[in-house]
This record gives sequence, C-alpha cells and structure tokens, in this order.
Amino acid sequence: MDIQTIKNYYTARGLQWPCAKDALWFFLSEVGELAEAYLAHHAEELTAEEIEMLKTFSAEGFHADEIVSRVQGWIRNNDRVKKEDISKEVADCEMMLSVFMYSQTQSTPDEALLKKMKEKLGGNADVLAGEQP
Repeated sequence: MDIQTIKNYYTARGLQWPCAKDALWFFLSEVGELAEAYLAHHAEELTAEEIEMLKTFSAEGFHADEIVSRVQGWIRNNDRVKKEDISKEVADCEMMLSVFMYSQTQSTPDEALLKKMKEKLGGNADVLAGEQP
C-alpha cells in the first residue's frame, strides 16, 4: 500500500504516527487478531498442534496490544469481539507492517520486496514486468 495513503488515513482519523517500536507492537497485536480470526473460522481444518500455535499467537498478540495500550496518547480501537472478517485483519497487518517498516527505514515492504526479488532474479528481473526472457 502507498505509505502516503496510510498517512492520510492516520490524519483523517486523528491518529499519531508511531515510532518503529510502537508500530511493531501494533503489528504483533494485529497478527494475534488474525490468528484468532483464522482459528474462529477454520479450527475444524487444523491439527491440534496448529490450533495451539494459533492460540499462542492470539494470546501473544493480546499481550502486545496490552503493551502498546499503555503508551500515552494512543487510541486503540481493538475489535477482538468481532472475529468474522479475516480480510480486515490481513489488511490491518499489512498496514501496520508498512507503518513499522516506514518508521524504521523510511521505505515500504513493497519497495523492499521488489528489491529483494530483483536481486534474487538477477538478469531475469524483466519477468517481474511480465516480460519473458
């Protein structure tokens, strides 16, 4: 996602931009919410080990939320009661990962991923644009 769009969203909501450390806690909180949502919808498809892992991620995400909730000035709209929409939790994870990355490096995950792909493809990076070597 374009970082300026995220910044505009923060401004429109009256949210302050987090430092990298706080953004990381927000991201981990969102990962916990995603784990909880996935478990709520797909438990019957999972092994006992996978269920326990998702429960652990959910609990640790809640712990991350508790940590960041103690930061003065933060407005949390924690929506842990509504687990229905996995896509919204994925979107929250993407946004907070982007905020973390930008706060840490002044770049975005999309930029870093594209650079990594090009490095791994070497001379074949043209395939990323749909061109065949």
